[in-house]
Amino acid sequence: MRWWFFARQAHVLLPATLLLTLAVVLTARDRAIPVPTFGLSGMMEVVFLLFAPLPVAAALLTCLESRQAAAEVTGIRPVARYDVLLSLSTVLAVTAIGLLVGVLTDATEVLALGRNTAFLVGLMLCVYPFVGNRAAAAPLLWVLAVLYLGFRPSKDPYPWTVIPEPLSAPHAAVSAALALLAGLAAQTRTSRRLP
Repeated sequence: MRWWFFARQAHVLLPATLLLTLAVVLTARDRAIPVPTFGLSGMMEVVFLLFAPLPVAAALLTCLESRQAAAEVTGIRPVARYDVLLSLSTVLAVTAIGLLVGVLTDATEVLALGRNTAFLVGLMLCVYPFVGNRAAAAPLLWVLAVLYLGFRPSKDPYPWTVIPEPLSAPHAAVSAALALLAGLAAQTRTSRRLP
């Protein structure tokens, strides 16, 4: 397992990304930023934390792409299991950061960080078998689609958007769980196949 861990560069990339996420969450918390929209006239304010899962997803994919191809294809180590564990532990670590900061600072938007990360990582892992390392763009494209097409004129998000939904929205939690489970299943089936 040690060989796999160092080959994936998880000992460098993920702690740095988690520290970055913690810094962003502590600084941004419930702050909103203005963004232009297509469906609404002018600008609309969205919570900055919608962007927080993007570096996490990119770092995770970088780790999953860092591989020793010959050793993984011919070896007997359970590489697929390790990769799934890495993805799941990354999502759980971000969820813990969100819960910890949310509880300590009474910032309600931070509590949805884990759900949003699970959804975007799951989406990325679902796309990964088809497009390889370009799957890193999937979470970004989803966030952009949400920002530009995901809000009604009353500035209420459509149900399909998932990430801007309030923490109390059960369909968003179910969607995030299903996306993550589908992504982990796709990752399990395609881990040894090199794109």
